[in-house]
Amino acid sequence: MDLLPGSRDLADLFDIPSDAISNECDTVRMYSPRGKCWEFPFRAHVLDRIRFERHMVEVANELGVKFKLGRAVRVFQNSDRLRVGPTLAESFEGAVVIAADGFPSTVSSSLGLADDRYVLRENVAINYQYLIEDVSIELNVTEMYMGASIAPGGYAWIIPKNETAANVGVGVRTTFMKSGKGRDYLDYFIRRYPLTGNKLRSGKIRAMITDLLPIDGAMSKTYSNRMLSVGDSAGMVMATNGGGIATAMVSGRLAGEVAALHVQRGEPLSNYEARWKKALGRELLASARMRQFGDLFMPHDRLFDWALRILRTSGIKKVVTCKIPRGLDTLMKLLGY
Repeated sequence: MDLLPGSRDLADLFDIPSDAISNECDTVRMYSPRGKCWEFPFRAHVLDRIRFERHMVEVANELGVKFKLGRAVRVFQNSDRLRVGPTLAESFEGAVVIAADGFPSTVSSSLGLADDRYVLRENVAINYQYLIEDVSIELNVTEMYMGASIAPGGYAWIIPKNETAANVGVGVRTTFMKSGKGRDYLDYFIRRYPLTGNKLRSGKIRAMITDLLPIDGAMSKTYSNRMLSVGDSAGMVMATNGGGIATAMVSGRLAGEVAALHVQRGEPLSNYEARWKKALGRELLASARMRQFGDLFMPHDRLFDWALRILRTSGIKKVVTCKIPRGLDTLMKLLGY
């Protein structure tokens, strides 16, 4: 819980079954656009998402949750009543509706919680990731690569799953891309990028996923009189590292607790916003501010490389872990960030 110290009293959320953990890394290594390397200790689980999500389904089943799969959910509002379902005839009325439908959230948008900032192109990353086997990697090291030629507006990553397989991906933003398609950057990173081609190009691609990620911090309001918004749906992604699982789990737990107390004894739903801000707010705000400031440097590899060299290892670790380095906060405020 070092990444989110305000959530330490929710540590039980992260008791993950051992069979849902593919690997454990203890080091992050970052490469600048010009090949300079820094590394620092950071412990993290690499999840087997299928097994992890299966575990969550099993826990939910034990608690009486019913699943309706395979159809999109809509929100139907009549006066102060909310119903959700694929159609009005098949919908259910909820005393409280929790928007957990990912990004961009149609459920949050249906009640006006998502503002224009939420979907601006510069505030949305597009992620492309392959699962690649038969690659030469270090089992305990997560690698991050910066540079406009491989990940304009974001970064590229190699996350080892086991001794010979890794998740390899890029996060890009269309406002920073000069040409081509997002997937082209991933293929270049794997096949031809000088720092990674030798260890990745002979690997076998087994699967691909792509998704959208909000990277401008949480929505300005995450509750209404009948709804709460959590996780990616609410923009709760750590913008300087792209992490969203931990924030989704914490905000989901808090939303569930507040919703239950609201139904049982009328606790205001606004208490949810106060609770998640106490648990996550400092890190989400810091990472969003640093990402906005970093946009000044990211289009220019030489300038970005220079900025990373000034930060050095200690400063880079703070940025990646959503803590503003000493002195940088004052500079950002002077420049309006």
